[in-house]
Amino acid sequence: MKILLLEDNKTLSFGIVKKLKESGFVIDSYDDGEDGLYALNTSVYDLLILDLGLPGLDGIDIIQKLRDAQNSIPILVISARDRLDQRIFGLDVGADDYLCKPFELDEVIARVQALLRRSQTQNSNMIHYNDLQFDIQKRTLCKGEEHIDLSKRELSIFEHLLLNVNNVVSKDNIVEHITSMDDDFNPTAVETYISRLRKKLSSSITLKTVRGLGYILSK
Repeated sequence: MKILLLEDNKTLSFGIVKKLKESGFVIDSYDDGEDGLYALNTSVYDLLILDLGLPGLDGIDIIQKLRDAQNSIPILVISARDRLDQRIFGLDVGADDYLCKPFELDEVIARVQALLRRSQTQNSNMIHYNDLQFDIQKRTLCKGEEHIDLSKRELSIFEHLLLNVNNVVSKDNIVEHITSMDDDFNPTAVETYISRLRKKLSSSITLKTVRGLGYILSK
């Protein structure tokens, strides 16, 4: 899944980005509110982690603009504005969760995973597909008791297809969700990863190419 982080404290931003990447997330980060809003309007993200005290455009203004545009992206606020009335206001304008600074990075990961489960209407970390079990939190794929070894890219693509099961997903959409702005990734490589998934998961999946449109994982 792909996350956008808007945080102007470079040390904190570095720590959050590192922790999220270690947990298997794709992440873009900006330290300016205007740049962040532009990214939100031109790219697709599964979740926004937002500091309120940003240069360029305040975080509250970003939330209001997103909600006014009917953008329902889950928003986790991370802020030093820790008074009760400030926290309530942040939630009232449209944030989904509010975490006061300072905090442990592990708590950020826990809050992120909880918000993503809620947005995907998942009651647990486990997604079942045929005879496969995908653990969103641990980012592991198993067939019964057998662990299936997938590369980070393969796992990210399979996760995206799994979250869009029975829907056609274009190659561009896949690239958008599995890469960050810093990645050097050739879109034609998607075909290679799809081929590897078919080989490794074989009869456990029904993954078809829809000519001219993309791919569909059927259940």
